Amino acid sequence: MTEQMSNQNPQREYWARNLDTKNLGDNSALSRFNFDEELEFYFSPEQEYALKKLWGENGLRGKRILEIGCGLGVFALFLARQEAQVYVVDIAQKRLEFLKAQAERLGVANRINIICGAAEELPFRENSFDAVYTKSALIHTNLNRASSESARILKAGGVGVFVEPMKYNPLAWIYRRFFAPGEWKSITTYFDRGRLRMLPQSFGRVRVRYFYLLSFAAFFWQFAFRSVRQFKFWLRFLGALDGALFKFCPLLRRLSWFAVVCVEKKIIRYADIDIKP
Repeated sequence: MTEQMSNQNPQREYWARNLDTKNLGDNSALSRFNFDEELEFYFSPEQEYALKKLWGENGLRGKRILEIGCGLGVFALFLARQEAQVYVVDIAQKRLEFLKAQAERLGVANRINIICGAAEELPFRENSFDAVYTKSALIHTNLNRASSESARILKAGGVGVFVEPMKYNPLAWIYRRFFAPGEWKSITTYFDRGRLRMLPQSFGRVRVRYFYLLSFAAFFWQFAFRSVRQFKFWLRFLGALDGALFKFCPLLRRLSWFAVVCVEKKIIRYADIDIKP
């Protein structure tokens, strides 16, 4: 394990005291943490799509993958089980300590390298990684600096997969306005089309796919009353409805809850941007 502490990020205290899979401050949730159950919830449609992009043609075995902002480490543990060489950077030391304990329990500690640091100051040499991944992490960063650092550490031909929440989903807006912790407002800048267009400044090729309009409601069965069965059922039902709505009116994609941004590091003269409405 390697540690490098950055003292520049004011969010460290918030994340260190919120050791909760829901990020709602219920630290007692750690005592109920079940990796296999969390993985069932984690692999919702946007995550399955993200994994396909990371997987590529040759699988994950032996790939050097960096996850920025690991949360409690569910995806990092999964990647390590696939025999990837995983590096994790997070600003919250206590979250990293929890991840280390889980990695040891699951027998994958030799494939997870843990670093305490910030996305804007990654402690790695240029061209170090085959892939870089985030889930709801870039919304808490200086995007220009974080994306520039992600591009710097990627190898030529390497891929970045950034799974990030969008600003304008009406159901998500209601949740954020009336139910989410008030501190979220001061530490979060959600993505919109303007922020999506900032990424090609660092990467040569960008693809974006959008997820969740009405199917945001399915996550009630993850974050309010936990039921994998109900969660999967409503994701399928409402997801099919969302797909029809997106096909009928592509502009509705702007109201998606999540965007999966896939980049490939190439040396080209002009960015090839494909950001559809």
